[in-house]
Amino acid sequence: MASDIGGAVAALQAAGEGIDALITAVGKAKFLDETPGEDRQKLRAARTKLRKLLAAREAGGGTVSAGAAAAAAGVPAEKSPHMKTSYDAVEFDTLADVYEGLKWRMISKPGGATVKPDDFYRLYALQQQASQGDNTTERPMWAEKGGLDFKGRARWDAWAALKGLASEEAKLRFVKLFYEFPPSALYSDTRGGVTA
Repeated sequence: MASDIGGAVAALQAAGEGIDALITAVGKAKFLDETPGEDRQKLRAARTKLRKLLAAREAGGGTVSAGAAAAAAGVPAEKSPHMKTSYDAVEFDTLADVYEGLKWRMISKPGGATVKPDDFYRLYALQQQASQGDNTTERPMWAEKGGLDFKGRARWDAWAALKGLASEEAKLRFVKLFYEFPPSALYSDTRGGVTA
């Protein structure tokens, strides 16, 4: 087992900034999640680096596969049953009206705060970019009831990451993400009933 751990950690370090190499190394090292200590922290650091690289690729107009996003999150890839072979930005207005009303799962944060899954905030950011352009607001810090404003910061960060993205491209990405995010982000997946 020690050689497996050593090999996995070495692969994580050797991957550097290469997205494909990181995806492979993170996938092979996921058993480290069950091993408390420094090696597990190295796996988590590699996942964080992978998430940042994927976010940069997506912000730059590149595509991020569901498998790559799943590797960065440390979970197996889950496909949406709503995926299509092609998408049309014409659906943007209809889908933008309904995405917030979906039954999003809640994720607990310190101090009793809750947030929705990352895909919710990515959809929010694409909607804002499509309708208002670049984010020029100040990043929120504190919630009205005290503590960090996790929701406000998640919205702001996701929108700020899209700086420079054209409105039509944001609309198309919104439609694509709406149909492709995994059903596990929702308590019950009602996207099948949405018609444009």
